[in-house]
Amino acid sequence: MAFPTEPTSKRQLPGITPGARLMDRAGRWIITAGGIGVILSVLGIFLFVLMESYPLFLKPSVSRVHTFDFSHRQPVLCTGVDPYQAVMFVVHDSGIDFLDMTTKSVTKSVSIPELQGRRIRTAYRALDNTHVGLGLDDGTMLGCRVNFAVDYDAEGKQIVTPAFFVESAMDLTDEALVHLVFRHDGKSRGTVLGIADSGQLVLGISDRQRGLLGGGKTTIRRYDLTDEIKGRARVGAVAKSGRYVLVGTDRGEVFRWEIGRAGSNPRLLDYFRVSDQEVSALDFVLGDVSLVVGDVGGRVSVWMPVRTGEGDNKKMFKKIHTLQPHPAAVTALAPSARDKQFLSGDVSGMVALHHMTSEQTFFQLPGDRPIQSLSFAPKANGFLTVSKSGQITDFDLQNPHPEVTLQTLFGKVWYEGYTEPRYVWQSTGGSDDFEPKLGIVPLIFGTFKGTLYAMLFALPLSVLAAIYTSEFASPSVRGVVKPVVELMASLPSVILGFLAGLWLAPVLETRIVGALLLLPCVPIVVVICAWAWGQMSEDFARRIPDHWILTLLAGIALFALYLSFALGPVAESLLFGGNFQSWLLGTTGTRYDQRNCLVVGFAMGFAVVPIIYTICEDALSSVPQHLRAGSLALGATPWQTAIRVVLPTASPGIFSATMIGFGRAVGETMIVLMATGNTPILDWTIFNGMRTMSANIAVEIPEAPHEGTLYRVLFLTGVLLAAITFLVNTLAEVVRQRLREKYSRI
Repeated sequence: MAFPTEPTSKRQLPGITPGARLMDRAGRWIITAGGIGVILSVLGIFLFVLMESYPLFLKPSVSRVHTFDFSHRQPVLCTGVDPYQAVMFVVHDSGIDFLDMTTKSVTKSVSIPELQGRRIRTAYRALDNTHVGLGLDDGTMLGCRVNFAVDYDAEGKQIVTPAFFVESAMDLTDEALVHLVFRHDGKSRGTVLGIADSGQLVLGISDRQRGLLGGGKTTIRRYDLTDEIKGRARVGAVAKSGRYVLVGTDRGEVFRWEIGRAGSNPRLLDYFRVSDQEVSALDFVLGDVSLVVGDVGGRVSVWMPVRTGEGDNKKMFKKIHTLQPHPAAVTALAPSARDKQFLSGDVSGMVALHHMTSEQTFFQLPGDRPIQSLSFAPKANGFLTVSKSGQITDFDLQNPHPEVTLQTLFGKVWYEGYTEPRYVWQSTGGSDDFEPKLGIVPLIFGTFKGTLYAMLFALPLSVLAAIYTSEFASPSVRGVVKPVVELMASLPSVILGFLAGLWLAPVLETRIVGALLLLPCVPIVVVICAWAWGQMSEDFARRIPDHWILTLLAGIALFALYLSFALGPVAESLLFGGNFQSWLLGTTGTRYDQRNCLVVGFAMGFAVVPIIYTICEDALSSVPQHLRAGSLALGATPWQTAIRVVLPTASPGIFSATMIGFGRAVGETMIVLMATGNTPILDWTIFNGMRTMSANIAVEIPEAPHEGTLYRVLFLTGVLLAAITFLVNTLAEVVRQRLREKYSRI
C-alpha cells in the first residue's frame, strides 16, 4: 500500500530542529554571498588595474586659448613663457615686451640700452627658457637672460614678476645677422653660431675663468667657418655644452664641428647628406644627442650619431626616425624641455606635434599664415606659435604619455646610443634628459624564462614523487612523505629567496661544475643501485622493512649528491682548464652571474614542488582500484600498470597540477626578486639572470610618480599578468575536460 509522501524540504526530518534548519539556510546564504563577493572583488581589482593603464592609449588634447595681435611690433622674432604660463615675453626688433597671459595686456616693455639705436634682426630662445640671444643689424650678438620670480600675496594669489638683463656682448661680423643660435652651459661657456646676410658663417665662444677670490676673466674666440662648408649655410644647431656645432646648407647637407677646450680651434668632424633639398630647420632634441631636420620639401626626420663598429669610438649620423611630413617647407622647430617631443611649423601655417622615440605625429593643426617661430611651455603643457604677420597664438596641450605606443611597448625601438633597434626596459636614468625605455618584451621573456627553469626542476620531481607514493610506497611511508612535502608549501617565499640569494648563489658560484654534474650523476647512481637491488634474492629483499627502503633510497641520493660535488673540481680541471667561468666567457661570450636562472630554478622549483606533488598524488590515488587489478591480472608489472594505465587515467589531474604550478611560478615575486640580478635581458642561457613582470612591479612601483607614464605601464604589466594567468587557467580547464572525457570511458 502506497502512502503519500511530503517533500523532504517541507517535512520535519527526525533529529533536525527548526533552529538547525535556520542555521543551515543562513550558512548557505553566507557562503553564497561570500563566493559572489570574492568574484566581484577579483573583477573589481582587475577593473581598477585596467582603468589605471587605460590612459596610456588616450589621444592628446589641444585647444586654442588666446590669440595676441602683435602686428604693430613686427617682426616678432621669438617668444617664451614662464613655467606657470602666467607671463609671456615677446622679442621684437626694438626690444622685449612682457604680457599678462590672462588679461592679454602688456605689463612691461623693456628698451635695451645696449642696442644704442641698432635693430634686432634675429633672436634665439634656448631650451632652458632663460637664455636668449639677440642678433643685431651690425653683426653684434647680445647674450641675455630672462628670469621669472614667483611670489604670493596675502590671499595666496600667485604673482610672477619678470626680469630681463643683458649678460654679454660679442662682435661676430660686420654684417647683419639673419640667423642665430645661442647656448650657455649654465657655468662658464657661451657658444654662438651666426649666419650673416651674405651667408658668412661665424662661430663665437666665450669662456669665463673664475678667480680664487671671485670675479674672473672672460676670453672670447671667433672663427669664420664659411670656407669649411660646401654651399650656403641656412640654419644651425649648438649643443648646450658647446662641444658640438652643426650647420645645415642649401644643398641638403649638415656639417658638424667639435669644439675642444679653451685655446683649441673647432675641428670639422664630418658632413652628411640629410635631404635632396635645402635644409630649412635644424635643432637638437632634449639631451643634445638626436638632431631634428626639416627641409623645404616639408620632410621631418631625426638623425642620431651611431657607432660605426664594435669597439670603435667613431660615430656617424644616421637617419633613425621619419615623421609625418608637412605639405610645405618647414620653417620652425621647437623641442620640449621635458621629454623627446618637438613641434614643427611650415610656411602654410600648419603646426605639428611629434615624439622622437615613438615616431608619433599626434596632430597637424592647419593655419593660414606662415610660421615664424614656435615655443614649448617649460612643463610641456602648452605651446606658442608666431606667424610672420605678428600673430601669437597660445595653445593648451594635454599629452601626458607621448612615449607610449604598442610599438614602444612590444616592439623593437632604436634608442639613443644604440647601434640598432632593440627590446629594452630601462625606466630611469641619471639625468633629466634621459630617454625612457619601456619595452615590456624583456619582462615577459624573463617571466617565462624563470618559469621554464623552475618547472624543469619541479615537474619531474613532483610527478615522479607522486607516482612513487601513490603506486609503490606502503601506507605508512605515504603517511609520512605526503604531509612532509605539503609542509614545504608553508615556507614563505621571502625566506626561500633570502636563502637562495645569500647562501645558495655563492655556493653554486664556487661549485658550479658540481651542480651541473647533479643531472647525470644522481639518475645514474640511482639506476645502478636499483639494478643491483633487482639482482638480490627475493628472500633478502622481503626481510628489509619498507621504511628502511625509503631511508636507503635517501642515503643513495645523498651519496650521489656528494659524488657530484666531489667530482666537480676534477671535471673543471680536465674539461674547462681549471676555471669554468673563464672558459664560459672565452668560448661562448657569456658572463657568469652569481644570481642566475640556475639559482632561481632550485629556489622557485622548491616552492612549486608541493603544489604540483599534492594535486598529482590526489589524482593518481583517485584512479579506481579495479583498473590496477585488471592490469596486474593480465600480467603487467606494477611499473607497467603505473605508467600505462594509472598515469594516463590521472592525466587530467596531472595536467591541472602542471598548469597550477606554472601559474604559481609566473606570479612569484620575492624569490626572483632576491635570487636574480633583476637584469631585463633577452638571453636563454641558464648562467644569466632576468627580470620578471611581477618582480619589476615590486621594484619599480614605490618610485613611480603617481599617474605618471611608468606608473601606468606597471599597471599595464599587471593586466598582462592577469591575462596570462586567465589564459593558462582557461587552456588548462579545456584540456582537462577533454582528457577527462577521453579517459572516463575506461
